[in-house]
Amino acid sequence: MELKWEDFKVKIPELDFENTENIDAMTEYFGQKRAYESILMGLEIEQKTHNIFIAGPVNTGRRTFAKNILSRYSTNKKTPNDYIYVYNFKDSMKPKAISLKPGTAIKFKKELEETVEMAFNAIKKGIESEDFSQKRTKLEQEYLSERKKIWEELKKQVEKLNFKLQFTSDGAVTIPVYEGKELTDEEYDQLPEDVRNKYEEKTPQIRQLMEKTMVKITEIDKNYREQLRNLEKYWALFTISSIFENLIKEYNDNSDVVEYLNEIKNDISEKFPEILSDENLIKYYKKKYSINIIVDNSSISGAPVIEATDPTYSNLIGKIEYISQMGILKTDFTMIKPGLLHKANGGYLILDAEKVMKNPYVWEALKNALMNKEIKIENLEGKMGLSVVHTLEPDPIPLNVKVIMIGEEWMYEILYAYDPDFKKLFNIKVPFDTEIELSKKNAEYFSMFVKNIIKENDLKDFTKKAVEELIKYSCRLNGKNDKLSARFGILKNIILEANYISDRYSDTIPYVDGNAVKEAIQKHENMFSLYRDKIMESIKDGQLILETKGEKIGQINGLTVMEIDSYSFGVPVKITAKVFSAKQAGLLDIQRDADLSGKIHRKSTYIIENYFYSKYHLDEHMVFSASISFEQVYSMLEGDSASLAEVLALISAISNIPIKQNIAVTGSIDQHGNIQPVGGIIEKVEGFYNVCKLQGLTGEQGVIIPYQNIKNLVLNHEIENAIKDGKFHIYTVKNVDEAIEITMNKKAGKMDEHGNFEKDTVNCMVLEGIKNLKKLHPTKKRFWPWK
Repeated sequence: MELKWEDFKVKIPELDFENTENIDAMTEYFGQKRAYESILMGLEIEQKTHNIFIAGPVNTGRRTFAKNILSRYSTNKKTPNDYIYVYNFKDSMKPKAISLKPGTAIKFKKELEETVEMAFNAIKKGIESEDFSQKRTKLEQEYLSERKKIWEELKKQVEKLNFKLQFTSDGAVTIPVYEGKELTDEEYDQLPEDVRNKYEEKTPQIRQLMEKTMVKITEIDKNYREQLRNLEKYWALFTISSIFENLIKEYNDNSDVVEYLNEIKNDISEKFPEILSDENLIKYYKKKYSINIIVDNSSISGAPVIEATDPTYSNLIGKIEYISQMGILKTDFTMIKPGLLHKANGGYLILDAEKVMKNPYVWEALKNALMNKEIKIENLEGKMGLSVVHTLEPDPIPLNVKVIMIGEEWMYEILYAYDPDFKKLFNIKVPFDTEIELSKKNAEYFSMFVKNIIKENDLKDFTKKAVEELIKYSCRLNGKNDKLSARFGILKNIILEANYISDRYSDTIPYVDGNAVKEAIQKHENMFSLYRDKIMESIKDGQLILETKGEKIGQINGLTVMEIDSYSFGVPVKITAKVFSAKQAGLLDIQRDADLSGKIHRKSTYIIENYFYSKYHLDEHMVFSASISFEQVYSMLEGDSASLAEVLALISAISNIPIKQNIAVTGSIDQHGNIQPVGGIIEKVEGFYNVCKLQGLTGEQGVIIPYQNIKNLVLNHEIENAIKDGKFHIYTVKNVDEAIEITMNKKAGKMDEHGNFEKDTVNCMVLEGIKNLKKLHPTKKRFWPWK
């Protein structure tokens, strides 16, 4: 059956606007009902087992879909708490994590800094006050008085032993006293020996008295220092307690904060002499008493939605930074940096599955965090055992996050098949469809999508004709004339490029029209069509031999599709068949035997053999040999879409009936000769048209496609016009016989009840051709593949 343009044109519903100026932007996603229901269930189930995986092709708007839904869903959720790290006064290498009410971390940080500053100033001022000076002086006087009494007592005891106690720069020394006179060393040496002996006998006693006295002095020194420290501490504590009182009262419902503030108070009261002794020490202690804000939710309402553009290990988990001081690496709690999990905690984290898998340790870190429901910050080198630096061990932070991973179907299948943990954590699959029904409602949604892009990028509004051209191109992307494509990323690019082209024509034209969209589509495809154009040049130059006119026996134009990067295009290929009589009967597929065909193509060859054996009732007495070749094809051949063309070439070669070269053929067959649909119809039709145009359109050229592929025809405007004008033709067939009659311009012929075909028909002449081959070289081998 020959198709008319009306048989396959895109039936665009009537749009109720002249341009997009007065239509609303799209507020919800359309055409993904299954995906929407799935993601909604995943969001409602809060268990750690029900994280979400959105599976679908790229450029279908999966990320936008997720962000749009989450932006609405998250606003009704509770805003999660802020988190801070603070100095651990019990173990400085294990910073403490403290949770605060949402949005209060920055406020608390400022209030704490002001409070500490006030405390330092109060102590500095108080230490110079008369009251504190009097108390310290009194304590000092009491201490000195008691110390003096001890030394006076020692003096008396020493004098009783005829010695005098004297204090020098070297310490306390004893001087012998004889007959009321203090002796010098020379005078002492001149004393009678018995007198000197008496003095010597008293020396151990004096030493003992001295030692006892020193013990008492050390004890009262210790007591004095302790009393002075207690005086300073309690005085400082009394001085700053009122300063901290308001802050403690404000956060009285948070025991961790209250405990931390009391620890700061105690530390200041103990360390204030050191704190005030040096300006650098003041800076150190201010830093020590500060906080490190890890999560700040002051700027959000509802739950956070975080999109990870670069999910490395450190970006996901967080890290501990270092500074180098004189060649030594140092760190503290203020150098702990948060990760994406911290920012998304209490909300939602969107991840690209492929990026997660490509970055080392990210997948394992993510699984551990989700399994344990906590974020433990540990640098990667430490986790791998490559670091010898003693580092911090921050408190883990409790984790409550819903992860939404986005990837293609093959990524989901690999994870599901090979990672048992994936099944435990990602039990919600959101299947993203690539096509949307072309209905009036969806056409209106599509127009609103166009309006969205216009608003987001400050573009000109589009006319109704321009939107219709976009709808048609969407169907073309999808390869179906009744379905829109969900590849919105590509459509967005066309919209942007059409606006650019419209501006280039004139920046005074208020709207982007249909011509601008057509040119944008053409220019967009031209970006990727260099290789196609090179092939067309080789056809024009005669390097790639194709014929689009006349008739040939055993030769037909098949249709193939080539794909370079993201661009696919059709290229006709000459298929030839030869038959002959031989001892070894069977079908020789040259590509197959040269290891240039894939499994599907090899399968199609066996189907062709079985079709011939069944159709023409071949038995061991009716055999022949044949060969099929795809000429000038030097790469791997795969697929079965050329099996109809191969059968027609064989029939022509056996029956000696020529095939029209102005007709190209695509279609798969089953063993009964029924035609089955194939892919790449748009590319195949346009590929043959381009070759015919190159070699000269005659008005008789066209293609044969399976009847099931009518809905896949979304051709460019040039070919549509050529079909309307009768310069190019598209035929559909349901079986091999229908294709025979179109390509050979002769009746195929039906089999009668006796198993004979009508005379002077193609099928009859095929049987006669087989009988003639049998006469040339009789053999007992039947028509079957060579082994």
